[in-house]
Parts: sequence; structure tokens; C-alpha cells
Amino acid sequence: MWLEGWLPALWRSSAFRLTLLGVLASLVGALVVFGTVHHAAVVGWHEQIDVRVAEAQTDILGDLRNNGRGLVWNVLTTEAEGGGLFYAALAPNGQWLAGNFRISPALAKHWIGTRTMLGQPGLTLPRHVLALRGVGMRLPNGDRLFIAADASALLSLKSLIARSFTVVFGSILALGLVIGLLTVRATLKRVDQFASTLHEIMEGDLSRRLNIGRAGNEFDRLAEVTNQMLQRIQELMENLRQVTNDISHDLRSPLARLRGHLELSRSRFNDPAFGEMCDVAIKQLDQALGVFSAMLRLAEIEAGARRAQFRPVDLSALLTLLGESFEPVLAERGIALKMDIEAGLRVHGDRELLAQLFSNLLDNIMLHAQGATTATLHAIRREHTIELQVADDGCGIPAEAQSRVLRRFVRLDASRQRPGHGLGLPLAQSVVVLHGGSLGFAKANAGVTIFVTLPAHNG
Repeated sequence: MWLEGWLPALWRSSAFRLTLLGVLASLVGALVVFGTVHHAAVVGWHEQIDVRVAEAQTDILGDLRNNGRGLVWNVLTTEAEGGGLFYAALAPNGQWLAGNFRISPALAKHWIGTRTMLGQPGLTLPRHVLALRGVGMRLPNGDRLFIAADASALLSLKSLIARSFTVVFGSILALGLVIGLLTVRATLKRVDQFASTLHEIMEGDLSRRLNIGRAGNEFDRLAEVTNQMLQRIQELMENLRQVTNDISHDLRSPLARLRGHLELSRSRFNDPAFGEMCDVAIKQLDQALGVFSAMLRLAEIEAGARRAQFRPVDLSALLTLLGESFEPVLAERGIALKMDIEAGLRVHGDRELLAQLFSNLLDNIMLHAQGATTATLHAIRREHTIELQVADDGCGIPAEAQSRVLRRFVRLDASRQRPGHGLGLPLAQSVVVLHGGSLGFAKANAGVTIFVTLPAHNG
């Protein structure tokens, strides 16, 4: 089963493909070398045999002119094989006349000119002779004469070259694959280290850095430049976070004191108009304080500080409690809340932040889902994840604006008259990311459907 994941990763690796390309180039080079050696060896052996056969052919044709057929055929029949030459003479009707090997009439018809003949039916060769190379000719009186030399050594040479090529070919292929696998293993190990470190940085630990080896290779140079970039990003993020915290703290304190003064002033004066003015001012101050509280919470979440407080959380109980709390408030606005929560759902996280996450999603339905009559809170486990759905059948969010509303301070109400400050969904998304999950919108004909996926806790 491990091959299902290993082989695709192996093939996608640039190092493996480059190594494979080098192996293929080496194999092509070996093929060219062995092809050249084979051709040169075969041509050399052919020339040596052909020269011997041509010399014997000249001698026999001269003897035929000077001494006649009978004497020559008798010599051919009684000549020993010590010279490595073989002869056969056939009458026009195919009858064997003389020589030290036999060939059938049917096979003799195909032996015209210089050829290499392997042992086969119709060709009777002496022992230990595997092939003959020679010339077949027709004499003026119609007889056929065959003169050949032992070509067994040529077959052995071809076999030796073929075996050598197979061994070299297999060695290059095996060595190349082993080198490729080792290279890919080393490369993927380094890449996985980079990916693991970068993932930790994405989760909020901006102090992490890539390891730099002593080899000074391309990975080390890349790691060095990346670390410089990460250092600069960390400095900028810390400056931004510090500025945000300072502004939020500095403005929150005077606003809170101002709110206290307004409360005190309203209690001291009995003028109804003055009391209404104080109520409006206090409401606006509460909105401003809510913005600063949300900004501080976002800064805290993005810094990853809350991850140290993660504990097993009974998500089923938490969602049930939140649903029961929001049900009467939603009912006052004519929205019926339906809950379908699977029992025993558990996650590893921060209970307070998870409560904030789903409270924000239900608040959005209560504040922004105009025309809604039904809201749904659904949660179910799928293998190693928990899938949650918060939906309503209200006015909905345009598809082109769904990604935009996840940004800070983005509001679809251009006049900004509706309650809210554009930080609810960004805060919810930050909580989901902190817990290693994902948040997104589902396509729906009406209303809004938000899907949240969180890793399940098996403890």
C-alpha cells in the first residue's frame, strides 16, 4: 500500500527525473558503443573468412580447368577438416557428388553468393560446427559447388557481445535507479524538513528557521536567503502587532473611562432627552470597544499564544449549549434554529475560542440574515475530521463577495448602518486556522451555508 503514495511522489520528483534522464543517456551511449563493437567484430570476421574462402575458390576453379571434375571431387571428398574449410558439390539434379558436408537440394537453391548458414534441417555439419560462412556457385556444366569456413567462433563472439551488453545495460540501469532513489530520498528529506518548518511558521511560530547544512549546496543557499526573508517578515509582523496592540490599548482605556462618565452623568440628570443622548453615545462606545476587543483577540490568535492552552474539548456539548442559548434570541426575530449534532464529537483546542467561533457565525445569522425563517447547526464526524455546517435561508451573500467578507472590516452594507464592525468572520476564520481546520462557503440557491472542518480528537 505504501507504493501508492511513494511511486507518484517519486515520479513527481525533479531529482529522480533528471537521474532517469542521465541513466537513459548512459544506456543510449552504451548501446552505441556495443553496436559499434558488434559491427566492427562481425565485419572483421567476415573479411577474414571471405578471404580464405575466396582463395580456396580460386584454387578449386583452377584445378577444375586443369585436372577435370573426377580428380577434384575426389580430393574434396578426402580432404580433412583440419584447415577449417568445408566443401560440397551437387549434381544438377541435386545429387551429392563430393565434399565433407552435405546440403539438401532445397536448401542449396537458396545458397547463392556469400552467405552465413546456421545448422538446420537439410544442412548436415560436422560435430562442434554451429555455422558455416561461404560462397555457393553454379559451374558451367550445371553442378553446384559450395565452399565455406567454420563460423562458430563468430556466433560465440556475437553471443559474448550480447551477454556483455546485457550485463552492462543492467548494471547501468540498476546503478542509475539506486542512485536516483538515494538522491530522491535525500532531496525529499530536505524538502520535507523545509515544508515542516514553513508549516510551523504558518501556524504562528515566526521564530522558526530553516536548517542550514555545512555543504553549502543549493538547498543551504536557499535556506539562508529564506531565513533572511523570514527574519524580516517576523520583524514587520511584530512591529505591526505591537502597533495594533498599542493603539487598541491606548484607545480602549479612554473610551472605557468616557463610557463610565456617561453612565454617571445619565444617573445624575433627570432630563429624558439627555438620557437618550447618553444611551446613543454609550451604544456607539460599546461598538468601538467591541472593535478593539476583536482586534486584540485577532492579534492574540495570530500570534499562536493560545495554542499552549489547547485541551480536549467536547464539541457536541459545546455546540448544544450554544444552540440552546441562541435559540430563544433567534426565535424573537422569527428564525427557527434546527440542530443536528452527532454525539461524542471531540476536538483538541481552546474551548473559549471555539465558543467565540460559533457564536460569531450564529450572530451573523441573527444580525445580517434578512428574511430568514430557518437556521441550521449541523455537525458530524467523517473519518479523521469533523464537518460542521451553519446555514440560513435569508438574503444570502453574493458569490463574488464571499471571499471578500473574510477580510477585516469588510461589510456588505455600503451605508454601514447595520450593526457589526466587519471582524466577526475574519475572527472565526483565524480560530479555525489556529485549530488546523478550514472555513468556506458552500454553493446554495438561497441563504448562506458556511462549512467548517476541524481535525477530530481520538483521545
